Amino acid sequence: MDGLRVEVVRSEALWERVVIALRRAIVMGEFAPGSHLKEPLLAQRFGISRLPIREALAQLDREGLVRTEPRRGAFVVGITPKDIRDIYACRMMLESHAIREAAHLAGVEDLALLDLLCNQMDAAVTANQPQVMAAADMAFHRKIVSLSGNRALSSAWEPLAPLIETILGISEATCRDLPEAAYSHRQMARALERHDPDGAEVLIRLHLPSGEQLVLEAIESVREPSRAV
Repeated sequence: MDGLRVEVVRSEALWERVVIALRRAIVMGEFAPGSHLKEPLLAQRFGISRLPIREALAQLDREGLVRTEPRRGAFVVGITPKDIRDIYACRMMLESHAIREAAHLAGVEDLALLDLLCNQMDAAVTANQPQVMAAADMAFHRKIVSLSGNRALSSAWEPLAPLIETILGISEATCRDLPEAAYSHRQMARALERHDPDGAEVLIRLHLPSGEQLVLEAIESVREPSRAV
């Protein structure tokens, strides 16, 4: 706990800022699996009350990064390569179905938004801004999931997104290795424009495994310095 480096949080959505900071710390290995996340100590470090801390820990519990035990509190579960592979297996099932439905339902405004997000990805790669790249990437996939019109699918997909966005956003390798991935997003958008569900599904099935490999490499790269100390 003493090694956690965070800034005092000042925002209306305090718990969301705490979630972002704690998720990042867990991904980077600053908290070992099994670490006890004590509310009073976290509240002191963030300079806030315990209520937003409690809300943040509840969100991380929903994401599977911590587990909350009755009368004991929250403990770090952490994230492993197997967890990443499991997440991408779920994404493959969910998004391959979602993009087929989206191909039938995508309209002009939807396609304009997807193109805008592709432009943001290209600009982020050029400017070496991994957090911007990661946010645009996940917003693109979130839009496809939303376009499926399947609320159950969206509910299953949404808890997976923040972790992936966090991992992609903390590694400069994201921008170095993603020009091709940004291009593949444009290909998916064009398949949706053609209302081609078969083509769109083929593209996303090719796209997601490369994303999985990038996430695995990103999480390894950000943890490497801590292992060398």
